[in-house]
Amino acid sequence: MARVISSFLEGVSGSLGELVIYKVGGKTYIRKKPGKQSKSTKARTSERKRHSQSVHTQAHRFLRNITPILRFGYQNYEDGARKAYHAAVSYTMKNSFKFEGKGASKVLDISLVKVSRGNLLGPQEPKVERVTEGVKFSWTNNSWQSSASPYDHVFVFLLSIEGVLSGSLWEFLGNIREKESHILPLSNVQDDRKWHAWIAFSQANPWTKKRELSDSVYLGIV
Repeated sequence: MARVISSFLEGVSGSLGELVIYKVGGKTYIRKKPGKQSKSTKARTSERKRHSQSVHTQAHRFLRNITPILRFGYQNYEDGARKAYHAAVSYTMKNSFKFEGKGASKVLDISLVKVSRGNLLGPQEPKVERVTEGVKFSWTNNSWQSSASPYDHVFVFLLSIEGVLSGSLWEFLGNIREKESHILPLSNVQDDRKWHAWIAFSQANPWTKKRELSDSVYLGIV
């Protein structure tokens, strides 16, 4: 993929021979059309490439269901045609898999998935538990350490992957860091599920109009 800076092609979109011209975010890009693989070529695909394809498939299968979360959690990794989702896929493929089984195949490890990334100081001693009102996230106030502020907002995320009971709950701008806890309410139906839980913090950036985030922390199943 290449960025178009020539006024000759600026604003043009569509196919041009073996090239595809398209616009993203007001910028024009150009790439070559993917070639078709013959059956014999596919048959010669190496074991390493098949593993890579499996990793790619697993990452997309998991992440495509939480794209609103990733748009928030990876917002500072957007750059032209590279969206927050692309950054999340790249990180997940490189860092969130483990080898499993006799054939040592790579399998996604949910505990290694990051739903947000950034340089903001994360939560100290984070915990999650069931309470009467729903799910309670708690942490120790570590304001004024490094880049942390008492007014940073907590970002909490719950994900259920139990078949027909699958679903997700989140709060992008929850209680502030100095409050040391935040509760996500559950309905009677949601209360029967098992939830994977993540926590992070975000801080307003007055110059970029975006939010600086911390790396998320996986808290286990609640």
